[in-house]
Amino acid sequence: MRTRFAVASLALGSVLLGVAFLLLHLLTPFDDARLAPGLPDWRPDGVVVTPLQESPAGLRPGDVVVAVDGKSLESWAQALLDPGRARPNWRIGQTVTYTVLRAGQQIQVPVTLESYPLGTILLNEWSTVLFALVFLLVAVFVFLRRPDDRAAQVQLLIGASITGATTWSLGLQVSDLVNGLGFWLYAVTTYGVYTLFWVGILHFALVFPEPHPLIVRRPWTILLLYLAPYTLFFAYLASVWPGAASTLDWIGHWDVIESVLPTAYLLLTIAVEIWNYRTLHTTAARQKFRWLIFAGLVCAASTFFLWYLPPLILGQPLLDANGLGLLVLPYPLILPIAILRYRLFDIDIILNRTLVYGILTVIVVGVYILVVSLLGIVWQTSGNALGSLLATGLIAVLFQPLRLRLQRVVNRLMYGERDDPYAVLSRLGRRLEATLAPEAVLPTIVETVAQALKLPYSAIALKQSEGFIPAASYGLPQGEPFILPLLYQTETIGQLQLAPRAPNEPFTTADRRLLADIAHQAGIAAHAVRLTSELQRSRERLVTTREEERRRLRRDLHDGLGPTLASMTLKLDAARNLLAQQPAAVDPLLADLKAQMQTTIVDIRRLVYDLRPPALDELGLVSALREQAIQYYHLNGVQVVIEAPPQLPPLPAAVEVAAYRIVMEALTNVARHAQAHTCSVRLTLSDMLTIEVSDDGLGLPIQPQIGIGLASMRERAAELGGTCAITAGATGGVRVLAQLPLAKE
Repeated sequence: MRTRFAVASLALGSVLLGVAFLLLHLLTPFDDARLAPGLPDWRPDGVVVTPLQESPAGLRPGDVVVAVDGKSLESWAQALLDPGRARPNWRIGQTVTYTVLRAGQQIQVPVTLESYPLGTILLNEWSTVLFALVFLLVAVFVFLRRPDDRAAQVQLLIGASITGATTWSLGLQVSDLVNGLGFWLYAVTTYGVYTLFWVGILHFALVFPEPHPLIVRRPWTILLLYLAPYTLFFAYLASVWPGAASTLDWIGHWDVIESVLPTAYLLLTIAVEIWNYRTLHTTAARQKFRWLIFAGLVCAASTFFLWYLPPLILGQPLLDANGLGLLVLPYPLILPIAILRYRLFDIDIILNRTLVYGILTVIVVGVYILVVSLLGIVWQTSGNALGSLLATGLIAVLFQPLRLRLQRVVNRLMYGERDDPYAVLSRLGRRLEATLAPEAVLPTIVETVAQALKLPYSAIALKQSEGFIPAASYGLPQGEPFILPLLYQTETIGQLQLAPRAPNEPFTTADRRLLADIAHQAGIAAHAVRLTSELQRSRERLVTTREEERRRLRRDLHDGLGPTLASMTLKLDAARNLLAQQPAAVDPLLADLKAQMQTTIVDIRRLVYDLRPPALDELGLVSALREQAIQYYHLNGVQVVIEAPPQLPPLPAAVEVAAYRIVMEALTNVARHAQAHTCSVRLTLSDMLTIEVSDDGLGLPIQPQIGIGLASMRERAAELGGTCAITAGATGGVRVLAQLPLAKE
């Protein structure tokens, strides 16, 4: 609330200063000794005047007024710093003598004071005044709609300051120096309020469309922004005062700092806007900023076509200098859309068409001028109808190809390489070839897609279990993404997630076609990445398993076999010592030693069995399974039937061990949980070894839980690149189906 009130007060004050200057001139006489805006009018001994109406007996343009009513203009200028100095009370119709320098001669010119010619001045400066009033009215409207919006507040300040500074167009006159008040109102509005306009422009760039991080982290920067130019202004005035030839000369130096400060703030504003363009991430911010770009394009294009181009073609301007204000009028009219209703129209389409047809018009006009000029030089004529006809025909022939090419260039600028899918796929392929690290493949894909199509967000999510886990992303997520499945053969292995360029801009048919091609390539790459990741995890598991096995062997040898052998050595020493003196005591000692050696042999066999079941080497896989089946029948009462080819070829040792362990684990589960009477084990061989274990037991529970045994079977199959599935049997019971690929020579 305090900020809103402060902004409104400052804006009202700026406008009232300009209104006060206008009212002062409407109520006081006009001497027509007017200083032309924008010209160097100040001299050490007087001022250069440019009257609105020239008369033979009156003032003329270029006259230097050096004294008024017999008193030097320098003394009137010094009186500006003395508020108590007496000043004349002029009336309309009164004649005052002005001393002027004209062609090096000093003459006395009688000046009859008149009413202020407001109508004449407005006719001369109407576009500037119209621009300022429109800017102010629009800014007031936006402020009333969004009084707490910082951009609307700053916009009101800008509109009010440019309105207050229109005193520059009304102009300063010599009588303002004489009465003092007019001069100071002019100085405050054209220096102070005008500087406020440029500070507001920079402030607007810092808050729109999003607050700049600088003012977010350091809010005091805004206060510094407003105080700095005025501090520099007064410091400059103080610095040039000692070297000024006179008070008039000192006032003439004010224009220097008045030119430097706006230039500095303009450059800072451009730098901030460039930074904004490069760093805006949200769609809303980009849409707002595009409205500013569109406003700038409209103003620049209208200025080029209506101001700069006509003199080149027609030999004379189409508008006078007063009409220049109309050419920049679209800017304040478009700003409310950027602040209030930036989604009112599709700004991207508007920008696209503006760029295409604007550039096309420039090229067409340029070609026309070039052809007509060249033909005129060749034929030594001007205004030849045949030359114009040839130029028109050439433009007619070039128009459509040129428009299509321009459309592609602008589309590439705004939408990326959507219209050139081969280039996108080719670049994607080159980047993937140059990408050596597997973990950089997916980030490379999403970055290439986002940059090529100028998308704010692109991501790849890989399928894990029943969900999709993000694996790589580029940009920030915005709204609901457009999703394309990543397929490898017929399996969905991931998703390509894409955010559209704008919330209300769905992907076109061309976009979807290109994205489908990219998704096809990305699916193959994602599959390769997933295989690489799985291979890496498998290697890690192998290393971990190997180290665990080594640890177990070391523990068994160190804690079991080692102490046992040491104890046996001590007992042998004791037996030797007793053999000569107490032979009867040696026998129980040797008996104990024999029992201990038998236990040790059992332990060693167990260790060997854990490394690889000896039965596999002694009997082969099928016979070893049949021997275990017999033991299971005796121990658990389960009838196990082994079905296998009569003669199995030699199998890889790892496959034999895995098959044996899987069958043993399955039989153990049958004995423990199935309450089955029979169980069949079927081995078939093709390019892989298929193991099927089925029972007639209770079957799987309603909510089966994967225990250590089932997980172990799956891991053993996966280590060899195979699979292991545990399902309910077709006629009851449980069915374990494992497939182990056979390594090919």
